[in-house]
Amino acid sequence: MSMPIPPMKTLRTFTVVAQTLSFSMAGKRLNLTQSAISKQILHLEEIMGCALFERSGGKVELTEAGRRYLPSVVEALENLQHATSTIMQSSETKTRVEISVPPSLASMWLIPRLNAFRAQHPNIELGVKASVTADTQNYYQGDIAIHCLPLSTQDEEAELLIRERLRLVVNPSQVPSEISHIDELLSLPSISHITRPQIWNQFWHHYAVAPSGPTYGTGFEHFYMALEAVRHEQGMALIPDFLLHDYLDNDVISNPLALRFDSAYGYFLFSHGYKRRLGPVKQVIDWLKREVIRPRCNPSLRR
Repeated sequence: MSMPIPPMKTLRTFTVVAQTLSFSMAGKRLNLTQSAISKQILHLEEIMGCALFERSGGKVELTEAGRRYLPSVVEALENLQHATSTIMQSSETKTRVEISVPPSLASMWLIPRLNAFRAQHPNIELGVKASVTADTQNYYQGDIAIHCLPLSTQDEEAELLIRERLRLVVNPSQVPSEISHIDELLSLPSISHITRPQIWNQFWHHYAVAPSGPTYGTGFEHFYMALEAVRHEQGMALIPDFLLHDYLDNDVISNPLALRFDSAYGYFLFSHGYKRRLGPVKQVIDWLKREVIRPRCNPSLRR
């Protein structure tokens, strides 16, 4: 069996009594009663199996065993304090948090905000990876992962960050100067989303557009690819609202007639409970929540 280790607070009390040679003075330094100090020392002596102090006529002196024990206790406490402060200081200097997000979210939303994040959290270093949602085993990647999934997703640790609202966007040069109805856009190719082929049909149904009306252009796997196709005048695309704020603000693209559609998908945040309790991870999660719902688009640009 391993030898019992005295409680840390008891060892600390032992060193203070040894320094002051007074139970009452030690009590004042530790904000404890003299009785509490006496009980801790008695408990320590019971663990050690020997007396550490001689008590005579109100005076307290270290025994031979106490004198031999004191340097080792002081050294151990100092080593522990040094190790603790070293780790705390290194953590305060720079902490790395791994975050896994969809490629479109990374390129269109996260990267433009990294400078602002660093200004707010200079001690946190982000490592950004592309997320893979194909299998549930990939839901928990790194410290924090964000995945676009059906709103019906059932996972007790999944947290819905934002519901997906898709906006129809086009290059401003392809929008008629005076537009009053969605039918005036049907001459433009609809840029398909390979992994979500149903969203155009749902969008047209929402606006009561006949399935035979639209034409379809090149399909792309990611939203950022579809956005680039729009910028190169290759048609119109459906892109999540929160990914578009910066582009609408800069008049890079247009959202004619403010056409939009709430899909059955949302962006979910995954992070194991024990990781969420870590200070830096919690700070990143709080920042993500604040930023993802922060409205930045100028309504006047949604023409």
